[in-house]
Amino acid sequence: MKRTILSFVINCIFTVQMFSQVGIGTTDPISSSVLDITSTNKGVLIPRVKLAGASDKSPLAGNIPDGTLVFNTVRAGTGNNIVIPGVYAWVNNKWIIPSTIGVTRSKAIKFTNSLSNTTNFNPPTVATPVTIDIYNNEKFNDDPSIFERIDDHKLKIKKAGLYIVSVNLALKQNPAKDESRLSNYIYFNLDGILVSAKIITLVPQYNPSSVNIDGRFAFNSNSYIKVEAGQILTLHSQRYKDGTRYDGVLNFDNTSPSSVTVIKIQ
Repeated sequence: MKRTILSFVINCIFTVQMFSQVGIGTTDPISSSVLDITSTNKGVLIPRVKLAGASDKSPLAGNIPDGTLVFNTVRAGTGNNIVIPGVYAWVNNKWIIPSTIGVTRSKAIKFTNSLSNTTNFNPPTVATPVTIDIYNNEKFNDDPSIFERIDDHKLKIKKAGLYIVSVNLALKQNPAKDESRLSNYIYFNLDGILVSAKIITLVPQYNPSSVNIDGRFAFNSNSYIKVEAGQILTLHSQRYKDGTRYDGVLNFDNTSPSSVTVIKIQ
């Protein structure tokens, strides 16, 4: 009986040692591997499936362990849920292209102004800049866990990182004036602190006898800003100089929408 038990134990140990590594195409599998496949002219063919979307398990079912690999054969899904033909790994409840695991994808939010907006962006004095209400209409938000609209004047950025802020304004002096000197600085603040260049605008000189543009002009800028979690982003207009020569009303040109886009890149 003792010999039988001893023989069984030795046999088990020997079996575990023999099958601790499996080699295909090699008689000497690498000791740190469970499976060592060696070939100079062949590849490994993983299961080919038709995925329905990045966050859709099908055609697989049940509990899918992280690290499960498939080769997707079709383009499917919409928006951020799109999958294309290629190798995918199941990680954190979604299909991910292996080369992008751990890589931060850009996320963005875009707003346009209200076409009924009549706010005057030329404040009465240099010392009293105004906040531009550009966050009227949310066109899209890739990730609500990053971006939160507080009101027409404020955007809360909930995750720290590096962002690009792009603003495109269609503006108009209303009414347009001949030889106007109306000028304003346009800039972004984070929690009340300047984080972009203060770029000056200048209304094109209005001269009905030559070129009649009715006081319309455009403003564009792009800024890279470093943001801490929870900071509030605001857009401002500051009068260039005091004095009657710099007076006037500056509005959105509501024949064309203005916009601001904020993109998280890191």
